[in-house]
Amino acid sequence: MTRSQPVFALPALALSLIAAGLLTACGSKPAAEVAAAPTAAPTAALPAATPEQVVADLYAALAAARPSGAPTDAQRLILAPLLSAELTGLLQRADAARAAARAAAPTEKPPFTDGDLFSSLFEGPTAFTVGKAVSAAAAPGGRLGDLQVPVDLRHTIDPAAGGGEPAIWTDTVLLREEYGRFVVADIAFGGGWDFANKGTMVASLRAGLGEPR
Repeated sequence: MTRSQPVFALPALALSLIAAGLLTACGSKPAAEVAAAPTAAPTAALPAATPEQVVADLYAALAAARPSGAPTDAQRLILAPLLSAELTGLLQRADAARAAARAAAPTEKPPFTDGDLFSSLFEGPTAFTVGKAVSAAAAPGGRLGDLQVPVDLRHTIDPAAGGGEPAIWTDTVLLREEYGRFVVADIAFGGGWDFANKGTMVASLRAGLGEPR
């Protein structure tokens, strides 16, 4: 496994986008302050990366974007180069469903508003360790050529906020090749506590949207 990494650095892929002038480094700024980028850059033009690097880039990008519930347009701009077209579309529809519900009932809490949709834990991880990619052809939802990468995740509570034992769990990322490079197609949740996200990210999004699984 790779060395455990705190989830705060911009991913290498985001840095390549910055160098190409397609993305503004957000550092500690809220994602809403990230400058809008042109949408014409095709995924195929981005450099290929190892499966493990794609997964590491995803968790670093999530830390940079800091989505709560469905990612916003600006947050998806950071995440989309790492995600499959299907998963990106689901997240876009979830964001639209949240906006529609908020407009229809301003005093009620809309769906896809809170929590980390990308991990077992509502609060999300604060550190991760990426494992080795293996074939996912026999995994649920897997296809020939797909890979799966286990990720050991940890959420450590700030001592200033009361401390406590860290939450430790393993989620499994499903990778699929699109346009000649691996992207994240789904995440299988592995948290074993009562209120953990269960199943997979794609299934959870489809259920929340009322779409067939």
